Amino acid sequence: MNLALRLLTICVAISSALAYPAFGQGVNLKDQPFEANLAGGTTLRLHLHDGDFQVVGTDSDKISVKAEGKNLDLARNIKIHLKRAGDSVDLKLSHVPKKELVVTIAVPRATNLYARMRGGDLSVEGIAGDKDLDLTGGDLTVQVGDPAEYGVVDASVRFGDVKGDQFGDPKGWLGNSVHKEGPGKYRLHAHVFAGDLVLKP
Repeated sequence: MNLALRLLTICVAISSALAYPAFGQGVNLKDQPFEANLAGGTTLRLHLHDGDFQVVGTDSDKISVKAEGKNLDLARNIKIHLKRAGDSVDLKLSHVPKKELVVTIAVPRATNLYARMRGGDLSVEGIAGDKDLDLTGGDLTVQVGDPAEYGVVDASVRFGDVKGDQFGDPKGWLGNSVHKEGPGKYRLHAHVFAGDLVLKP
């Protein structure tokens, strides 16, 4: 390998390492948001522990993560884990303070969203794509927009309530659920084990 090609290889490796944090890398969200490129139509897989999270769709072609709240000083301890594989991106946030801090994750509006979260509050709005959301304990709020855009809908709560009648009245003796199949192109799966699921227009 000649010297020029070797230097080019090193530069590309360094640029990639700076552009995308490795698993476990700390990011100081207290001082500035984290940003990375994310093409529209990508499947974003969120892995969240506890906390208060908002996922919002924007017209940008980037994913950005920022924190706000009384415990903003503790945001310096948050670790962001990002991994790309084909047309999907895995994003994991850890060491997030459980109280007095809201983490906002902004993504391109045309994103297929997958999220698994242990406890706290999660809201999703402005996303035009498939939604596959599971929350163990807390409240899950989802802006669904036009119900006609959805094909398969599976929304349920084990212990708590489903609020919103866009897809019909929630039913169930223990917990509530809504199931629907239609001609729309998007799929909605939203489940809360203990808490409330709110479907917004």
